[in-house]
Amino acid sequence: VGVNLNTASPSLLQHVAGLNKTTAAAIVKHRSIKSRFNTRSELKEVRGVGEKVFRQCAGFLRIHNGHLLDKTPVHPESYGPTEKLIRILDAEGSRQGI
Repeated sequence: VGVNLNTASPSLLQHVAGLNKTTAAAIVKHRSIKSRFNTRSELKEVRGVGEKVFRQCAGFLRIHNGHLLDKTPVHPESYGPTEKLIRILDAEGSRQGI
């Protein structure tokens, strides 16, 4: 299950792991000023979202029309290995005509 970071209400965001009522309101306020989040890592710019909170919530938040993996449940700390696997599988598929 994932929550769209650019459309979710504060009441929905506060149910995401690591977020509470205060951080959820800060996310929505930040979003209203900035207009949208383009990557999950931009969440760290929100007051009250430090590294610990980010690690807890990032895998549950989705951003469409951004980084390919930001719309998946893959956690940002796993992007490197996941991108490597995608390249390997893409190369393998190309060799097999897939």
